[in-house]
Amino acid sequence: MGINVPRESLVSAVYDDLKGRGLVSPEDRELCIQDINYHLDYLEEAIRNSSPELFEDYVLWADILLRNLGLPEECLRGSLKSMEKVMLEILDDETASLASSYISGSLRKLEMEHKPPSYIRDQPLRDLAEKYLELVLNTEAKKARDLIISSLKSGVNVEDIYLHVFEPVQHEIGRLWQTNQISVAHEHYATSVTQMIMSELYPYIYQASERKNLKLVAACVNNELHEIGIRMVSDFFEINGWDSVYLGASTPPEDFRKMVDELKPDLVAVSATMTFNVGHVRSLIKILGELDDSPPVMVGGYPFNVDTELWRKVGADLHAASASSAVRVAEEFLKTE
Repeated sequence: MGINVPRESLVSAVYDDLKGRGLVSPEDRELCIQDINYHLDYLEEAIRNSSPELFEDYVLWADILLRNLGLPEECLRGSLKSMEKVMLEILDDETASLASSYISGSLRKLEMEHKPPSYIRDQPLRDLAEKYLELVLNTEAKKARDLIISSLKSGVNVEDIYLHVFEPVQHEIGRLWQTNQISVAHEHYATSVTQMIMSELYPYIYQASERKNLKLVAACVNNELHEIGIRMVSDFFEINGWDSVYLGASTPPEDFRKMVDELKPDLVAVSATMTFNVGHVRSLIKILGELDDSPPVMVGGYPFNVDTELWRKVGADLHAASASSAVRVAEEFLKTE
């Protein structure tokens, strides 16, 4: 089920309601319309997947972001209330009732405490993670690289670097951006440094395990640019003896299908980080399912951890909540086939 009203007219009606309530000024029109569209992207995807959890999680994330940008609480709440009012007026009864329930649920969630904690806590290699984070935030790429390489040479294994340094640091970078403590430029720089260092670690990855005669094809779904997570998944499979073919970010579905048809892997791994890309996951799974020798598909990424049944809803065969668990989940699945 989707929202079967032209987006432009829906957005215009929501904006007019906000303007009528004195919550926006003419000079804010462009930014306000951009935000309304963004809210609707997440709401529509949540409705299509029968997943209020996806929209509630987005609203909590957006509230933290907007408040840390200095915007009043009523900015988001007012937009949601106007969306609900307009939808009850112009959508068919069934869709309007469903949309209203999702929005009302998210407004109730906003009344609960939802401050995001630091991702670098009491954990293995905490000191190393904190130092690495400090270096990348200070734009000291060479020192960050040397820190990781020296740690590996001193006996830290590459899996622990991925699991206890790269993964929590990337999450922490995202939290710092969300809370307006760093800029988008800082976030992009930190990600590029981690990707650069990861590319130097393949000698450690290839020597980590005996080969298993199993093949993985992994990529981000079309339109998805957040690739570090799925790249880590691919590397974990390689560490554990698989041959991993990593296709990268925003892989066109037909090209993905052709590669899978050519390589005939034992497993395909697909990632989406942004909720509005979940539909692309569903479409890709359908395309791959049309192959004569269709492989099982594992999905992962943030929305699949928010709604733990979402992987079933998109038609996937299995789901892994993290890079570190993906190999175990996959090998247990293949044993039962």
